[in-house]
Amino acid sequence: MKYNLNVYQLGQLLDVIAKNYDLELLSKIKLSGGWMTMTGKVSIVSVPANKLVLKGNNIITLKIQDSGCQGSLIKITGAKENKFDIDISATKYKEIKSTGINLNKVKINENECKLRIDEDMIFTIRKASVENILNIINSI
Repeated sequence: MKYNLNVYQLGQLLDVIAKNYDLELLSKIKLSGGWMTMTGKVSIVSVPANKLVLKGNNIITLKIQDSGCQGSLIKITGAKENKFDIDISATKYKEIKSTGINLNKVKINENECKLRIDEDMIFTIRKASVENILNIINSI
């Protein structure tokens, strides 16, 4: 499912998800010789408080914590009149069997989904189905 959300809607969505489910992030930044990745559990520090996108009210602040680490802050800044491309889908996996012919069937995990912002930020939402997240989007 694809959506276009402004910074206020995205902030509200991430805030509700982080309060109700385990939320993890894989973020990548393209560099000239490769890329940099940041992974960890997400907690929401701040979201826009008002639907109007104004200076100071257009930033979502995420705290990313890895095991044994105090965490790092990532800020998502929304531009006026622009929206974020969001894609929500169920996670998929391959089951490896120890015996018999392995057909490499791709299975869908109904208890976990992904929320992708563009191609650079992938949130994994544990213990949540796509329908749960769609209900949250519809309530915002």
